[in-house]
Amino acid sequence: MKKSLIGLSAVIAMLSLSACGNSGNDASNAANSSSNSSSNTSASSESNANTSSNTTTNNTTSTNASNGDAEPVTISFMHFKSDVTDGIQKIVDQFEAENPNIKVDVQPVKYDDYYTILKTKLAGGDVVDVFTLNAGSQAKLFVDGGYVEDLTGQEFLSSFDTDVLTSQATDGKNYIMPLNAGPIAVFYNKNIFKELNLEVPRTFDAMIEDAKKIKEAGKTPFALGWKDAWTLGMWIGRDLPSNTALVANQPDFFDKLETGGSKFADNPAVKTTLDHAQQIFDLGNKDQLGLGYNDIVDLFAKGDVGMMYMGTWPLADIQKKNPDLYNTGIGYFPYPFSNDETLNKLEFNPDASLAVGSKSQHKEAAMKFLAFMASKEGGDAWVKNTNTLSYVKGATTDIAPALNDLKPYFDNGQLYNSQAYMSKTTIDWTTQLIQSLQKMFFKKDTPDQVVTALDDWVSKNHK
Repeated sequence: MKKSLIGLSAVIAMLSLSACGNSGNDASNAANSSSNSSSNTSASSESNANTSSNTTTNNTTSTNASNGDAEPVTISFMHFKSDVTDGIQKIVDQFEAENPNIKVDVQPVKYDDYYTILKTKLAGGDVVDVFTLNAGSQAKLFVDGGYVEDLTGQEFLSSFDTDVLTSQATDGKNYIMPLNAGPIAVFYNKNIFKELNLEVPRTFDAMIEDAKKIKEAGKTPFALGWKDAWTLGMWIGRDLPSNTALVANQPDFFDKLETGGSKFADNPAVKTTLDHAQQIFDLGNKDQLGLGYNDIVDLFAKGDVGMMYMGTWPLADIQKKNPDLYNTGIGYFPYPFSNDETLNKLEFNPDASLAVGSKSQHKEAAMKFLAFMASKEGGDAWVKNTNTLSYVKGATTDIAPALNDLKPYFDNGQLYNSQAYMSKTTIDWTTQLIQSLQKMFFKKDTPDQVVTALDDWVSKNHK
């Protein structure tokens, strides 16, 4: 796919991408924000450098200039991309090789725990030099708390499309640096589809019919690792807003929810999402609520599962575990949330962005780290080692063979960002919905009871 996404910057600008993650929908972000399944590996070391610098740098690339005389420093880098811990370490190793007087204490944290830990650390006075944030309301919370350094005017921001910077700005200023974005779609096993004469589905009902035929053939239709709340939240946080805005024609539903102007009971898309969830659950692997992200990636990599809804994060693991499947046996199609084929475009969301801590004693080193990540070298390293797309202009788009299937959607601009419809809400409805769905799956609650529970929860907790 070396040339297939050549118009990425223009595509991103066209989408006017807004928050991938907002504080009310953390579970769904990981999504995109991260398939973060690895265990929390908290701070491994603290900086013992005594030299502090509050002077920021405008360098656009990491260079060795002046490093020979600079006193060694260690900066902390806390991130929620724990699903690609090894890949990010390789990027850090590359940065350290070019900046021998800067060491990076990498602190990967599982996404489900990330914001709780980050908030606790910063509120308690701990210094984190560089950390990931989701654009939108999550970033604004940290900006309003005074924890984030203003990056406006930094030269390295010229590596990004202006519209991308505008879409990720807070109160008109750039406190975060765009890092990566990617599709959220459905991987499918081409061998199974060929064996059963199945066509790539373009509507939700067609996808379910394919799944039923896969099950009849004695194979697993969907790989579901819903033990990790973010995996179920990722799906909910895209199916519901997509059907709400584009099928039920209520694009401002979540904005109104924030102010008490709407209720889940008045949104027909809620019942649609509940129905979709039950159908997919019934066609999933055994113990869907007992298996997590890593488990289903392993399951899919074995080659006996028909489909898996996910971002591009599992590709590196699949390549290691089953190279043949990775090279020729995997396809990727947009998740068809609707039975109106014209609405089923490719979901494409921003993921992680980088921030510098306002209390950092090593801002110059932290800025050099961001400058490296903003360089083409850093962008290429990010794509290579995390299997996601970089916002850096000119960065490679050569991720994996499966992504060639998405080329027509990029070429034709058939993309959308469901998260834009939730960019203003701070209500964490996904957590409550996940809890209610688990009861519904086992027939302990009806769909009507789920909807009532959602509205009751909002009215009690958000007045």
